[in-house]
Amino acid sequence: MTNRKAKKFTAFLWHRRIGLLALLLVIILAITGIMLNHTEKFRLDETYVNNTLLLNWYGIKPKHEPVSYRVINQSQSHIISAWNKQLFFDDIAITTLEQDMHGAIAAEQFIVVALDNEIILLSFEGEFIERVSTSISFSKIQRLGKKYQRPVIETSDPLYYIADEHILDWDVISNEDIEWTQQYSLDAEEHEKLLVAYRGNGLKLERIILDLHSGRIFGDFGVYLMDAAAIALLWLSFSGLWVWNSRRRKMRRKKHYRKHHRV
Repeated sequence: MTNRKAKKFTAFLWHRRIGLLALLLVIILAITGIMLNHTEKFRLDETYVNNTLLLNWYGIKPKHEPVSYRVINQSQSHIISAWNKQLFFDDIAITTLEQDMHGAIAAEQFIVVALDNEIILLSFEGEFIERVSTSISFSKIQRLGKKYQRPVIETSDPLYYIADEHILDWDVISNEDIEWTQQYSLDAEEHEKLLVAYRGNGLKLERIILDLHSGRIFGDFGVYLMDAAAIALLWLSFSGLWVWNSRRRKMRRKKHYRKHHRV
């Protein structure tokens, strides 16, 4: 008797078990689907998320620590930082970088930033002025310094060059009385501001909801998991129909049996 009942209700039991397992995923699919259908109403494309854990999960996190230099012009002080191929003036992104930074100084007319084979000129307000290639003039830059309020560079030869006031011509000089730049260590507040600047506005809520709906927020495993939830929904639909039809036929048989076996 027990075996017959177990066989008879196998589909019903599996229908219930799979339904319970898929419940959470179905709820996520339903809620995120409704939100995506009303993107404009919920302003999903206008809302940004800056949660640190979530941004780190998405990989919006620099691999290395920033390289920073402090420049002082009269009473003003600014921090020039290079972080993950971006150049920052304080906490404002200025331009992209393809080379390492070897120093930054406040010269007579510009802020001078030295890269491997380039000099970047900024205004004292942080506006980008131009890039000047140095690869033709001399070998790779090793460090940047200052003498007579003019930029001085040390190359890999090693030789030392000083620029004119317009940063157009360079002359060889001796390594004497040069004030070499030193890297600046950001405090916790400065580091956090720079990290916010690096990440920009953060992630659009619309993207997070889309990734949650598709499962991509959990990588390839999440996609397969949502595929499994969709398959489970189909199975629940067909198995539910089968269970309903089986019970309907059973009720008909009972009704027919009672009708023909009345005492």
